[in-house]
Parts: sequence; C-alpha cells; structure tokens
Amino acid sequence: MVAAILILLLLPVINTSEIRSSKFRPIFGIAYWFLVADFLLLGWIGQKPVETPYIELGMGLTFFYFTFLLVLVPLIGLIEKQLIRSEA
Repeated sequence: MVAAILILLLLPVINTSEIRSSKFRPIFGIAYWFLVADFLLLGWIGQKPVETPYIELGMGLTFFYFTFLLVLVPLIGLIEKQLIRSEA
C-alpha cells in the first residue's frame, strides 16, 4: 500500500515527455483512461471478500498499476518525443 502511494511521488522524475500537459499528448490520453479504469476496478475489488476470482483479478490489476507507472509512462513519453521530433 505504501509503495502504491510513494510511486506517485516519482511521477515528475519518471515522466520523460517534453510536453507536461496530457491534453496535448494523445497516446497518453488513451492510456490515462486505462489507469482510471484500473483505479475503479481496484476500488471495487477492495470491497469484495477474499475469494479466488477476486484475488487473481486484484493481483493482475495491481501488476498493471505498477507496470503503467514504472514502464508505460516513460515509454509513452519517449515515443511521443520521437513523434514530435520526426514531425519538425
């Protein structure tokens, strides 16, 4: 739980995009809605009893949360940076 909150403090360091606003980043805009859905599903899973389908779903959603923040945010920033430089 602590790691899930502390990782949010690393976002300014992890973000590799030159554009800071997600309004002008279409790839990140799509990925953002996957993160919102992940938050909602993790909240729903937290209310459920500790039973077999909910345990596996919670582990998968938690894996996606950390993968999104540690892998996809920097990767999307690098891809968008390349796209911006190739158009100029």
